[in-house]
Amino acid sequence: MRQKLLRVFLLCLSVFLISGGISPVRAQGENVRAKIGIQVRSGDQTRSAKTQDDLNVNDLIRIYVHPEETSYIYVVHADLNEATLLNMVQQKSRSSTLVMPSLQEFYKVDGTSAKETFTIIISPEDLTEVTEVLKNGTAPYKKWAGVEESLITKSKIDLSQEVEKPFAIAGNVRGIGAANDIDPFVNSLHIFSGKSLLVKKYEFRVKK
Repeated sequence: MRQKLLRVFLLCLSVFLISGGISPVRAQGENVRAKIGIQVRSGDQTRSAKTQDDLNVNDLIRIYVHPEETSYIYVVHADLNEATLLNMVQQKSRSSTLVMPSLQEFYKVDGTSAKETFTIIISPEDLTEVTEVLKNGTAPYKKWAGVEESLITKSKIDLSQEVEKPFAIAGNVRGIGAANDIDPFVNSLHIFSGKSLLVKKYEFRVKK
């Protein structure tokens, strides 16, 4: 999967839903919330990924991230050897959904690693610890793991907890049909919350 991920990283294959105005400034220490999900396509079957899940070689995955407020969004892929910063986005407006690699493409599981992880980080501020360790786009997994663990601890949240109070997803999806079409998978996204920042990690065991 690494070759595909690096190609997407270099080409910046991302798609946004953009609507609404600039959000108000978030109070320091206020909870960060987002709707997050990973779509898995295995043969003719499509489903939502679990936090810890099994994948088969040649399965396809697509990542969705919809912050409640204007945020920085980081998506980091890692295997047992290397971590790769797939995307760092400073979201300019509210009600924007990040879809990776795009609405027309998927990441493909190639089976080169027995374990694949995707860590999604959402913060109201630029996280220099992330950009510094991954300043060249990649870093040894052990080096990234320390930063990741620190951010998870800082978020002070049960990452599997869903927030009861909902918030709406609004906006148009570009590139899949009529201007007002909405990707139906966004309706299955769960809400997660963190203190000051949000970290959501998916761990996949790859079955050959």
